Amino acid sequence: MPARQRIGGAVVALVGALGVTASAYLTWYRGRDATQIPLERLFQTSIGTGEPSSYWNSMALALSLVTVLGVVGALLLSRFVLGLGWLIGVATLVLWIVMSANDSRLSVSVGDLGAGVWVCAAGLLVMLAGIIGMGRGDRTRSPVHDDGTRIEPVPPPP
Repeated sequence: MPARQRIGGAVVALVGALGVTASAYLTWYRGRDATQIPLERLFQTSIGTGEPSSYWNSMALALSLVTVLGVVGALLLSRFVLGLGWLIGVATLVLWIVMSANDSRLSVSVGDLGAGVWVCAAGLLVMLAGIIGMGRGDRTRSPVHDDGTRIEPVPPPP
């Protein structure tokens, strides 16, 4: 892959990661943003609807990790690090939706979801497009003659 394509894909993935983190400050559900949703909501349905004790106990923490990994992955041009950030973002979004839908005290429907959920999903799609756009990296290819036949390596001497 040319370096330009790899850098371009990393920049696109970084923009998607920034979108995921920006979604934490938009409305997710009933006027609440991700800073007001406890992190435990991702793992338990019986959690109260109260606010988290701090930012570090809110769902915004998981979403901010996506940008941290996005910046590191873009600087290193690492698909692995960017993919790890993407997986954290997808896990946060999917777990929140599943646990909120399974909570008997909440009645969540698609119409109840705020802009933050949709911006998060769009950011994850942009991030995935950037990761895919980076290509698979440099692969060793066997040399080819001008006529298209492969040049076979010379075996070592006996």
